[in-house]
Order: sequence, then structure tokens, then C-alpha cells
Amino acid sequence: MTSVAGNASKDVLGRGSLYTLGSVAPILANVLVTPVVTRVLGREEYGIVAIGLILVQVGAMVAGFGLASSITRHGILEKSGVDGARALVLQGSALSTLLVVAAVLAGPLWSGPVLSVPWQTGLAFAALAAAGFAMVLNAQAFLRVQDRPVPFVVMSGVATLGGPLLGFAMVVWRASDADDYLFGLLLGYLAAGLTGIVLALRDGWPRTARGDLRKALKVGLPAVPHLVALLLVQNALVLIATRWFGIDDGGRMQIALLLGSAPAMIVSALNNAWAPVVYRTDPAERGAALERSARDVAAVTAALSGGVALLAPFLLQILAPAEFAPAQLVPVAAVTSIGAVVSVAYLANVHLVFASGRSGGLAVASPISLMVGLAAAVGLAQTGSLTAVAVGFPLIYVALAVGTSLLRRRVSETSWREQVLLGPLAAGLVVCGAGVVLPADGVLWLSVRFGLAALLGVALLWMVRRIFTR
Repeated sequence: MTSVAGNASKDVLGRGSLYTLGSVAPILANVLVTPVVTRVLGREEYGIVAIGLILVQVGAMVAGFGLASSITRHGILEKSGVDGARALVLQGSALSTLLVVAAVLAGPLWSGPVLSVPWQTGLAFAALAAAGFAMVLNAQAFLRVQDRPVPFVVMSGVATLGGPLLGFAMVVWRASDADDYLFGLLLGYLAAGLTGIVLALRDGWPRTARGDLRKALKVGLPAVPHLVALLLVQNALVLIATRWFGIDDGGRMQIALLLGSAPAMIVSALNNAWAPVVYRTDPAERGAALERSARDVAAVTAALSGGVALLAPFLLQILAPAEFAPAQLVPVAAVTSIGAVVSVAYLANVHLVFASGRSGGLAVASPISLMVGLAAAVGLAQTGSLTAVAVGFPLIYVALAVGTSLLRRRVSETSWREQVLLGPLAAGLVVCGAGVVLPADGVLWLSVRFGLAALLGVALLWMVRRIFTR
């Protein structure tokens, strides 16, 4: 094992932990605010908030033209380098704003068919917040080029903590509805987006080479279906629950998915450090570095996912009041947590796809993977079980892992032994499966769950120590 390969995990889990802190700010914001918002708004109004959150996230991906995926790569691998990436931040933000404004004006035409709810003021606020979110993502991609995790974290905090807290304050102060909460989100994302523009211009001036934007769009646009598919992994399941079971159960599904997908969001956040490590590694060393880092990330993810699945009865009691029937959502969250373990295989391969500059295949592989999982979820919805619908979440990641593996073999010269993930994957399935099948009530079974989670915590600390001392 070369020193480069051996240090890859340290770089990802060490430096990456700072980026992860910024990227998991949405989780922290939701954990802090959701318990109170669900109680103040109630099931129906929170259902509107859940739809608005989907609109913010998916809208940012569509309106972002995939440039957040290409800006980091451009700054490291292209000739115009940092200044060229700086220019892409400004160009991408302008394009996003124009597209979002057009979408808001046409909102009454597409809201019903797409969102299953009529257009209203709060949804307009959510759509406009998507433009601010796109600016944030572009600026964060640029900060990864410069390896500046501190402003990365600050910007995340402004967007994903400031907005929800402001929205919560407005709801409590005015004793109002979902519109005020979503207006708070809008203010938070716009403030963070403008902060990102300032940070991008702070220590240099944009300088674009001929064809830079075209090349960035060539890499980024195929990633749009890919990125939307990733977001719809979670959000489309909320829409399915809303359509089949009603807006109340759509809100309940969103709560369970919020918890169950938290490990997947943490893994995705590690990607902020993982991708640059892969890009900067010499191609001759890249496969070995990816093997070591993927195995370690998968092991850590298995422990995190298992902990969430086992502790779901306790965490859901915090996230939602009794009227949401949180005990019934425990297996939903636990099934969802399995997806994070599988996602490591997908992420490892997608790094090599983007490094090759030939990402076009993602525009096909990702939507197909999404459709596989959603088709299964729709079919399982006929059982009347939210837990059955949640099975679509890990199935989508299984399809993504297979699709990106096949695509990587086609477009990348780098190969790696994917079988190194089998051990962590098996361990993750066992502990998450225990979270699904173990009873969620009674002192004895809750004690068993807590004890197993404590053992996983010890194992996680041991793994992290081993990674940094070997």
C-alpha cells in the first residue's frame, strides 16, 4: 500500500470532517426546528412545508445546470484554474436566477400536476429560495477548489440554520401558517447566496478562457438528471406517500425519511473532501487510493446507519409529536438508513466518472435507477404501508451503484477492486436490519436497541482511531 493510498482516508475523514460539518447543517437545522414546527403548524400545514422543501432542493439542482458538479473539477483540472472557476460561479448564479424567475411566473400551470397541491405564496417563496440555494452550491464548489472549509461551514450555517430559525420565529410570533416558514427559508438562502458571491470575488477576479462555460456545461448538464434523481430518491417518496395516502402521511413520511436519510447526507457531505482527493491523486495511484478510502468510508457509514436505525424510536419521539404516531415510523426510518451503506459504492465510482470528464452517461443511468426504485415504491404503496414505500430508497441506491460501476468501466482508465466493500456492506445490512425488525416499544427492547447502538459507537471510535494511526 503506497503512502498516497494510505493517506487518502485520512484526507477524506480528517479534512473532510470540516466540510461535513457545513454540509450536514441542513440535518442540524431540521433536528433543531422540526420538533417545534410540526407542533405549531400541525400535520396539514407541515405537509405544505414538506412540499416546499422538495421544491427548494430539486429546484436548485435543475436551475443550477449542474455547474456545482463541474466548478470544483474545473478549478483543479482545467487550464483557467481558480479564476476560471470563479467566473463560472457568477455565470451559473445569473443563469439560475433567470430560470427560477420564469418558473415562478408559470407556477400556477405546473404546481398541480407536478406537486399535487395548488400554487400558493409559500411555494413561490420556496421556488425563489432555490435560486439562492443554487448560488450557495456554486460558491461552495469554488471553496472546495481553494480548500477553504471555514467559509464553507459559515455559508452553510447562514443558509440552512438561519433560514429555518427565522421561519420558525415568524411562525411562532405570528401564529401563522406554512407561508411564513417558507419565507424565512427564502431569506436565509438569499443571504447565503450573496455571501457566496462575495467570497468568490474576495481574493481574485474572474477570468474566463474561451469555451470555459461551454465545457463546464458539457460536464455539468448531464449531471442535472443525475442530481435531480439523487434528490428525488428521498423527495419522490414523499410525493408518492402524499398521492396514495394523503398530505398528512406525506408529512409523516418526510419526518421518517429526514431521520433515515441522515447517514446518506453525511456520506454525501464527505464527498466534498473525497472528490478533490480523487482528482488530485496521480492517475497511477488513484485506484489504490479509492479502494482504501471507499472501504473506510463504508465501514464508518455502516456504523452510523446502524446507530440511526437502532435509535430511531428515541429520535422520532423528539422530531414529531404524538399525533404523527412516531412509533409507527421507526421501521420506515430504519429501512431508509440501509440506502446510505449502499451509496458508498455509487459515490466511489462516480468520482472516477467525473474525473474522466465524460459524465454524459449519468444523464441516463441515474434516471433509470430512480425509476427502478420509484416503480417498486409505487407497487409497494398498494400494500398501504409507509415502510413498504421506504424500500424504494435503498433500491434506488442499489441501481445507482450498478449503473455507475458499468459507466466507470466504460469511461475511466482507472480500475479498483469493488469487492473490498462487501464486508462493510454486509455489516451495515445486519445492523440496519436489526433496527427494522426489533420492537420499538417496551423497556426491554428499547434497552436492547440502546445497548447495541452503544456498541456501534465504540466500534466507530475504534475504526476512526485506526484510520488515523495506521
